[in-house]
Formats: sequence, C-alpha cells, structure tokens
Amino acid sequence: MNATARRNPLRPLLLATLLSNLVCGFVAPSAARADEGTSLADYSLEQLMNLSVEVSSAARKPQKLEDTDAAIHVITRQDIRSSGMTSLPELLRMVPGMQVARIDGGSWAISSRGFNAKNSDNLLVMLDGRVLQAPTFTGVYWDAQDVVLEDVERIEVIRGTGGALWGANAVTGIINIITLPASATQGGMLSGGAGNHERQGAARFGGKLGETGHFRVYAKDAAQSNFKQVSGAGAHDRHGLLSAGFRADWDMSDGNSLTVQGDTYTGGSDHLSTAFSLSPPYRTPTGYTIDLTGSNLLARWKSALSVTDEWALQFYYDIYERRYFNLGERRATYDLDFQRRFLLGDRHDIVWGAGYRQTGDSMGNTFGVSYMPASRTDSVASVFFQDEIALNKDSLHLIAGSKFEHNDYTGFEYQPNLRLRWKIDERQTAWAAVSRAVHTPSRTDADSNIVASVTPGATISVMRLIGNPAIQSEQALAYETGYRSQLTEQVQMDIAAFHNEFRHVMTLESEANFTEAGHTVTPLVFYNKANATTNGLEWSSSWRPTDLWQFKAAWSWLKMNIHRDAGSTSSIESEVGRSPQNQFQFHIRHSPADSVDLSTSLYYVDSLPSLNVPAYTRLDARIGWRIQRNLELSLTGRNLLDPGHPEFINPSGPRASEVPRSIFGGATWRF
Repeated sequence: MNATARRNPLRPLLLATLLSNLVCGFVAPSAARADEGTSLADYSLEQLMNLSVEVSSAARKPQKLEDTDAAIHVITRQDIRSSGMTSLPELLRMVPGMQVARIDGGSWAISSRGFNAKNSDNLLVMLDGRVLQAPTFTGVYWDAQDVVLEDVERIEVIRGTGGALWGANAVTGIINIITLPASATQGGMLSGGAGNHERQGAARFGGKLGETGHFRVYAKDAAQSNFKQVSGAGAHDRHGLLSAGFRADWDMSDGNSLTVQGDTYTGGSDHLSTAFSLSPPYRTPTGYTIDLTGSNLLARWKSALSVTDEWALQFYYDIYERRYFNLGERRATYDLDFQRRFLLGDRHDIVWGAGYRQTGDSMGNTFGVSYMPASRTDSVASVFFQDEIALNKDSLHLIAGSKFEHNDYTGFEYQPNLRLRWKIDERQTAWAAVSRAVHTPSRTDADSNIVASVTPGATISVMRLIGNPAIQSEQALAYETGYRSQLTEQVQMDIAAFHNEFRHVMTLESEANFTEAGHTVTPLVFYNKANATTNGLEWSSSWRPTDLWQFKAAWSWLKMNIHRDAGSTSSIESEVGRSPQNQFQFHIRHSPADSVDLSTSLYYVDSLPSLNVPAYTRLDARIGWRIQRNLELSLTGRNLLDPGHPEFINPSGPRASEVPRSIFGGATWRF
C-alpha cells in the first residue's frame, strides 16, 4: 500500500489545527485580522463584469482588462469561490477556448486552441512569476502544482501567442497564476472539506514584519481517491500532495518593494502502465506510484522611480524530483529576470528586459526509459523590447516588439509581434495582431530512448521512440483579431477570432530496423515533417440584470488541419481529433440572501473522434452559507448529470479513468 492510500481522513483538519496553533504561539493576537465573507451583492458592477480588473500578462505592465489587445480571460477570486472547484486545472474549465480534460485522478490534458495531449507543451504557465514548465517535455506536471485557492488573487489566461514578451513555448497561450500580497492575508484561516472522492485541509496565518513588512505561512494537504476505468475496474489513480510555504512583502520608501516567497511539497500519484523486458513475460501490467518532491525560492525587487518609470529584478531557484518505476528524474533550475518600463516623450510606452535561465537534470535510466546523456545542463539567454506607440493619444495604439533568445538545442530564435488597438469609445475596443512564436525542443525530443513495445519471436523485436539531437523548433505564425464591448451597464461581450499557421510540426517517423545486443530494434524517431493550420472563434458574454443575479456564457469553435510532408510515415493527423471542435458553458450566480450564495455551471464538450471519447454535458452546482461573519460552509456537486464519463484517453498511458459524479462539503473559518 502506498503513502497516498494510507492517508488518515482526518489528517487535513489535524494538520490545519496544528499549524494554526503553532503560528498563534509566535505571533501576537493583535496581528490577526478577520477577512469578511462576501456575497454576490457585495461586488460592484465593474468587479463582476471584470471591467475594473487590472492585468499584467498581456503587455508585462499593469493595464485594465478592457484596454488589452489580446484574447484574455481573468478568473477572479469571486469566480474561484463560486465555482466550488478545488484545484488549479479544474478552474481552467471556465476559460473560453481552453481545452481542459481530466485523464485520471492526477493527470490532465490542458491546452489552448488545439493540440491537446497529456504532455501539452505549447502553453506557458507561471505562478507568481515562476515558470512551471518542465524542460523534460516543455509541459507542466500538473500533479505537482497546488496552492491554497483562498490566497489566489486572480488567474490571467491569454489565448494566443505571447512569445514576443514571454519567450519560447508561449505559442498558443499563457496562464499566469497570481497570489495575493501578504498584506491582504493577515490573521488566520482554516479550511477543509471532504467528499466521496477527495479530501483537503489548509491552514494559513499572516502577520506583520516590523513597520513595513507582512508575511504569511501556509500548509495544505490534499488527497484524491481512486476513480474507475471505462471498463468499471478500479483505476489505481490515487493522488495526494502535502505542501507548505511562505510569502513576505516589504513596502519601503521611495517606491521600492521586496517580495520573498517559497514552497515545498511531497506526495504521490498512482498510475497503471506496462513494464517491458527482454525475457518472459516481456510485458507486465504494472501499478506504480510516482513519488513527487520539490521546493522553490523566489525573490523580487521592484522600484518605481516615478509614475511612468519603474523596474523589477527577479530571481528564483526551483528543484524537483520524480521517481517512476522505470525512470528517476531530478532537476534544478536557476532563473534571473530584469525588466524596465518607461515613457519616452508623449507617445512611446517602452518595456524592455533581459533574462538568463539555467537548468540541469540527472536521469535514473532503465531499460524502459533512458536519456543520453544521463545528465545535462542547458541555458537560455534572452532580451526583449516592446514599444506601445500612441498614434492617436486617446484611441489608436500600435504595439511593436520582439523577443530574442539563444538556447542550447536550436540556437538563436526570434519572436516578433505587431498589434493594433483601437479604443472606439468608452464602451468599445477592437484589436488585431500578427505574431511569430516558436516551440523549442525538449530533453525528450532530443535525447530520449523510450521502449514502446516488446514482441517475442525467433528474434525479439523492440519498438523504441528515439530522440533526435538535430530536431528543429516548431514555428507558428498567428493572425488574431478581437472586439470587446460594454453593450449596456449590465451586459458585456468579448469576441476573438484567429488563424494560426504551424511549420516544422514534430512527428514520429519510422526508420530502418537495426540489431542491438541480440534483438531487433524498430525505431520511431522525432522529426519535423508536418505543417498545420488552426482556425477558431471564441465568444463570451456576461449579464447582471440586478445586484443579486449574474449570468455568464461562452462558446468556442476550433478547426484543425494537419498535413504531413511527402514521405512521412507519421500518424500525426490523429491530433486533429484530440481537441473538441465545439465547447459551450453557461454559469448562473444568485444571492437570495446576504448569507447565501448559489451557483450553477453547465458545460458541453464535443467528442474527440481520434480517442473515441464521446461528447459530454457536465453540470456543477454549489451552495455557500455564511453561518457567522467569519465562518462559511459550502456544498458542491460536480458532474451531476451522469455517474461518470471519460474526458480524454492517453494512448501511451497512464490508462484513462472516468471522471465520476462527486460531492464535496467544505468549511472556511477566518480569525
């Protein structure tokens, strides 16, 4: 029995109580502050319509959401609270145009504007400025990402390219998770809950550090029980993560501020796979646990020289280790980033910066999965420049810039961007953009050797996926346009359309068999032998007829085409059927009383023909009740329309699970 299975159901609440008692013993009671619960009616019209939300991901500078020139959606604190969701991937379901599918208890397929897969690698994901991508496959290990959701200020999601500012692999989108400053989380909080498939507990305490500083510390324990496979058998996909961390902020004189924060985690994620060997029985179904550990430390110094002149310097160190039955992976990353923003004259708003990242790994190779060399250190050096030019100071702005990078796989890369934003009037904004982005090769693309099958016979045959050190970057040329309007005081609408052209798309190609150590090897080698196009339309709208009601709706349409080069043996065309063509969602929020909040969400997701996953409709509902000023209870039902359904199938494992109907009851106490 693994560590996840041995969890005590009361452990989350015991952990929360222990931490709160500990920090209360070291911090004076006067430092505590009770955060009031809020209802739908407590938010202004602008807050509920997101019009007053300030974002920073679209242009690497603060700006109102209504003034952005990108397809951006913000998941606010109110959205998080009303949804009843308990994890970061689940929250992303609310974003129009995102493809979010759960594979099993701990695995997700998450992408934007197509090419969805377990190891989707075209999205840039950040948490408080720290990049979450793993260079092993340039995607995100979602099973190792967890935060106290009550501490998240907002999640900014940009659909579309962002390479000109954020660099390689921000090809189809950016997810920027931003937590609250420590000054906004003073006092204590205990939260916990349990349901038929999961349990969670979290504790957080914040206080003052001298005259200008604030801090918070937290701990969280989350566990997910087994789902079921499509066949009805147990899925062996338990997942559990125990995490803890801190954040400290100092607001100093002369516009200077300092943030220091860090996290650590440990846990496990169960899966089913197949173990291969060169002796009978050659292939063995295997249930195994991925052991997860990791830590990070980040420091950020900001200085506002004036209202129009500021700079920021950030450094972080991130280390993690993952242990599989057929591979061990240990990685350490150092990242240094500098950014400067200033006005030049009356018409030029300039942002520029430079960065350097170094990452080193150590792989515990086995027969099933190996990397050559077993250890490797890579670095990326970059600079970027962007100028927002006021062609007409009040209405028409031209944005031009590019990022220039050098990496150890493909050398020099450039990613230019040209955007035009037209503020038609106080209620309407239109924008258009053309940009280039690249997806650089990962460690797996270049150096891996993965056994896909072993077939006995007169001579044993082994099929292998083999990395290619000469692999090139995938290139994307993106055309986008959008329109954002405040139709009335109560109605808001956002529309975006795009056409993307991809070159040098990565494929797996058959090569001639060869003999190695007495067995035949059938190689499938990574090459760039395909091109692709994606076209899409994304629409969302919000309506607040009264202070007590809010309605939101969104629809997205996606059309993909992939064409192999002449002579290619790849089956990459199947990628077309792994992202839903149509998605629709509808949300209702209602506050029938000051102490009660109701919310309902309906999702429709089209079928995935290549994976034989049928279309499904999902209904979620939540009721929140503030029985006291600082104590709230909630009950959430998810996937209420059916007992379970598959959302995605990963052909190479882990095996797919059905996402079940679930109930989760929670409580939050602030003191």
